[in-house]
Amino acid sequence: MRRAAITLFAGAFVLTGCSEPETEVTAEDITAIEASIVNGSALAWELTQAETRVASMCMQDEGFTVHDTVRLHGSMTPNRFEGFNAPYARLPTVEQAGKFGFGSWVWASESEEALAMREDLDFLAFTAVDQGWHDPAEDDAYAEWDAMDEEYKESWTVAFVGAERAAYDKAMSDAFEGADTPEEVEAVDTEALGPQPPFGGCELKTIEIVYGEPFHREVDGEDYWSRPDMESPLTWIGDGELYAELSNEYADQEEDFLICVSERGYGEWEFDDFGALPVAWYLEQLYGGGASYEGMEEEVPPLTEAAEDAADPVAYEFAMALDFAECAESSGLREGSDEAWARMSVQRVIDRESEVYAWEQQIQEYLNNAQDYIAGT
Repeated sequence: MRRAAITLFAGAFVLTGCSEPETEVTAEDITAIEASIVNGSALAWELTQAETRVASMCMQDEGFTVHDTVRLHGSMTPNRFEGFNAPYARLPTVEQAGKFGFGSWVWASESEEALAMREDLDFLAFTAVDQGWHDPAEDDAYAEWDAMDEEYKESWTVAFVGAERAAYDKAMSDAFEGADTPEEVEAVDTEALGPQPPFGGCELKTIEIVYGEPFHREVDGEDYWSRPDMESPLTWIGDGELYAELSNEYADQEEDFLICVSERGYGEWEFDDFGALPVAWYLEQLYGGGASYEGMEEEVPPLTEAAEDAADPVAYEFAMALDFAECAESSGLREGSDEAWARMSVQRVIDRESEVYAWEQQIQEYLNNAQDYIAGT
């Protein structure tokens, strides 16, 4: 969820270790690194959209007007980062609970209120990180693509990836057809297909325009081709390890919060290894879903009698969200936790600070390449 910018403590955050002294993290470090990753994340999404535009232009020149838009940008959506917010920030504030509940009702209903809320800028900001980057127009474009016949799709694929790569991908797909169990998948002999062909068609042209050239590596004698790596510096941080450290600092607040939730009639809850609560899956039961809930029975509390008897599930969600928000507030779970999370996060990237800024600059350069091409055609 998007939250207000963190308030930084004055002075420096000095962390000590048992072995070599750790690099001192200052408030200025946190501000600068956070801003760089926030900007790089936004630029990466702009790049995804620009790359899609470059690829679609090439395909249009080949005579194709309906596209598998997800594939145009390599089926990769960049991470969305809105700031160093602690896992507890997933819980709404009292004000947010009153306006949005947990937000599940917005997607569980097709009511006028739910449809309107999906366009509400405050709601989109509230769910920004959880929803990730998404272009609604891509949904309509995919529906149009899905309606095309197989002959068109096959011709489009050959034009986009090249004949050799299209044949290889089809053979790979055929090889795994009917392999349903892990043992059957493991038994598929992919080596018989030979090495993966390099990029071709409009995909190769797009990569050359935007990135200069594709990335190639050999692992255990096998060839792999990909776009240049745009890995976010956030992937250097182990969230589970980071949460364990935060949880150690906030053990009393977590316990008070969970007791508060139980006393308000919601049963026994636990934070998972990443500091999240299974609220979405709990509410999925309330709204009659269950597809993504299967297999999580041990992690998700069963519905309470009050939830099962609720005449208005949306009203129940709002009441539950308010209770959880008030428990988070009274337990002190949100007090200083964002600041602590920011300090811990930056501590793990501070020794690679120059790489953070180099990553941001590289994303900008790739975006410039795409925009220059689009403007020059």
